[in-house]
Amino acid sequence: MRLSSYSQESPTADRPAGLSGNPARDLAGSFNIRVIFFLSLHIPLALVANLSPWISAAYALIALLYGLRAALSGRTSQVVYAVSYIAAGEVLWRMTHAYLFWEFSKYAAVLILFIAIIIEWNRKPSTRRLRSISPVVLMAAFVPAIAYTTLVAGVAEARDQLSFNLSSYLMIAISALYLWARPIDYNTTVRMLLAILAPVVAITSLAIYLTVLDMSRLVFIGESNWITSGNYGPNQVSNMMGFGAFVAIALFIMMPRAWGARIFVLLLSVVMLIQGLLTFSRGGIYSFILALGVFSFHLMRTPKARGRLVLLFAVFTALLALVVYPTLERFTAGGLAQRFADLNTTGRFEAAQIDLEAFLDNPFLGVGVGQADAYRAEYFGKPVAAHTEFTRLLGEHGVFGIVVLAILAWMILKRYLANDPGMARAIAAGFSVWGLSVMVHAATRLAAVPLALSLAFVFWKVKAETEPVEPEHGLLIRPDERILQ
Repeated sequence: MRLSSYSQESPTADRPAGLSGNPARDLAGSFNIRVIFFLSLHIPLALVANLSPWISAAYALIALLYGLRAALSGRTSQVVYAVSYIAAGEVLWRMTHAYLFWEFSKYAAVLILFIAIIIEWNRKPSTRRLRSISPVVLMAAFVPAIAYTTLVAGVAEARDQLSFNLSSYLMIAISALYLWARPIDYNTTVRMLLAILAPVVAITSLAIYLTVLDMSRLVFIGESNWITSGNYGPNQVSNMMGFGAFVAIALFIMMPRAWGARIFVLLLSVVMLIQGLLTFSRGGIYSFILALGVFSFHLMRTPKARGRLVLLFAVFTALLALVVYPTLERFTAGGLAQRFADLNTTGRFEAAQIDLEAFLDNPFLGVGVGQADAYRAEYFGKPVAAHTEFTRLLGEHGVFGIVVLAILAWMILKRYLANDPGMARAIAAGFSVWGLSVMVHAATRLAAVPLALSLAFVFWKVKAETEPVEPEHGLLIRPDERILQ
């Protein structure tokens, strides 16, 4: 066994390889301890961020500065961690009312990635080319609607509508320019998943804390619950908890022989799902189920992964049926089963139909970015933002919306087929299905959606590693602790 990168001493007959002989150093270098500590740190961090919007804003800016430093240094892996962390942290900063503009996370990710591309092109002239023309064509398809909206609504109104509805696509495009077919290895993948999971731990912790504080006012009725969502939008909170649970289970499957960390992230996934269920916002749970189903399907041909999945589903099913479901049913006085048995789309289906009517009225250019709100206001009696992104694209962009969907589908399918069968395709498929499913019921409100879709463009090299992890890159993974093949 090779020495781990933090040990400078050679193994002896009475000292296992990888141990330095210094208990404190060995403990600090333990993968289990470092993972558990890193994720647990975000529990008090969430409570501290909740103390003041200034603290929360400073927290977000520190994450941005880390990403800018990584971009300026040309460190691809750290750029990926920063963008992943910032996208996943968006809802936390919104929950804590950080003094940031609404689309901060998306534009922060765009800035980091843009600088990373420029630095890479300057340092390596051989890379001074587009990895794919598809992202450019994707953004070009929005130009007619942008011009039309600006002419019809005026610059002031158009600016807000363009930012709200198109910033996610800007993030997708710039991410694709940077990540398209870029090899990302196993070690980087595990750390990236941890970077996504950590802010979701904070979101879940804050939601639980605020639920306990408001327990006296907690009543479950047949609609989304703001108290269990941490006094913030249940749809967004539920989606992030479902995303976090999916990432945690992927980590459980992927992580090396570190059962302490595995069990910890598995417990986190259960907690996230429980709190996600208590939000009574169904979309986040449905998207989690779809993403996990697709992810698991791709791994069923992998013997060791199949064994872990069978064990995982057996434990989850028993836990859900015997403990979680009966407990939550009692806690919600029967409201949980009633809520998830309700097929009412809470206006989403009607809003999607109105988008299609707008498309039929203006099939070429559409009605303009954000202008379908007037159609929905006429039906609902008040302005209602789009929840189904696919029909919004048709209604507001016309045939160019169809072009956007076709390009996006082509990009996802092309990179999916280019990845190796097994874990690589499982990751690409899981992220893309989660992102696309959220677009059905929550449009592109979350920065996590363009993040997930962008990660579908990567060349995932998640087979066995042969080199130790460099210490400056973060969490240690030994070279002999290999990914399932």
